[in-house]
Amino acid sequence: MNPLPKVSIVIPTYGQQDCVSHAISSALAQSYPNLEVIVVDDASPDQTAEKVAAYRDPRLRYIRNTQNLGRVKNYRRALYELATGEWVVNLDGDDFYIDVDFISKAVELAYSEPGIVIVSARRNVVTATGTREPLLLDTTILSGKEALLRYHDQRYHFSHLATLYHRPSALACDFYRMDVISSDWESLLRLALTGKVAYLDRVVGCWNLHGGNASLINCWRDMVNNLGIWESIYQTATAVEIPPKALGRARNATLLPIAYRDLSLIFKGGAVLDAFRYLHHGFPILKTTVVLRILVHPYVWVKSGINIFRRIVQRIAC
Repeated sequence: MNPLPKVSIVIPTYGQQDCVSHAISSALAQSYPNLEVIVVDDASPDQTAEKVAAYRDPRLRYIRNTQNLGRVKNYRRALYELATGEWVVNLDGDDFYIDVDFISKAVELAYSEPGIVIVSARRNVVTATGTREPLLLDTTILSGKEALLRYHDQRYHFSHLATLYHRPSALACDFYRMDVISSDWESLLRLALTGKVAYLDRVVGCWNLHGGNASLINCWRDMVNNLGIWESIYQTATAVEIPPKALGRARNATLLPIAYRDLSLIFKGGAVLDAFRYLHHGFPILKTTVVLRILVHPYVWVKSGINIFRRIVQRIAC
């Protein structure tokens, strides 16, 4: 092992002139000595370039795409064409780190045992109303198979900004191949199945949850497309011979809360029929058990009734 393998902190950004400086400063503040920070500007129409130009740190590189690639293609370009580190972490331009020792501790843990391909820490969620702190795990190391089987538990979720991954292994896994909202989960979970996952018991950064997040979905069709990551993940899991019964239980336990979350967003928009379109088109992935558990739950019917009643009242009022 190189005692100080290079780490690439990649900062993809688009139209984030008001917050990208915070992301850059938090990355450059990391205590780890062998670091590169790469800002990959996806042809922003604002003053992002000027914000980056204010820095004079030799560890910082700025690359501007000649045309807008879109979020996932920009991730992929950064990984496959620009990053040179042995390890990579992705910090979106509107997020930031709060733990200056994150990279140092993550690299130390990555080499504590052979076969580790991911080191996953935790992050806060920052909203307009305050900060939500995550549940923490003790520092532990699991096989990628066990990590997937436990993924229904949010403590085992991967957060893009807080997940350091082994670049050569990621390149071999065809990272960021699905242009959907949760492309990072699809890539990281497939990578996990090739080795081991180390969990670091630290809150290392903040994810800004706001209306401009690309990771927020409001259309049922996009939600169904995003469910496709699980088909890809579980196909990979089958190939590495996870016992079918254990995988089936884990699949149901993981997809049920995801489906409830999607439906709550659909109902929030008042589109009752879209909820049933989501279940119909998502059925091949959600499978019978998950859909039936949703349909027999009072939540769906109460929400449907409330939204129908509201529409009737609105029509009468008009």
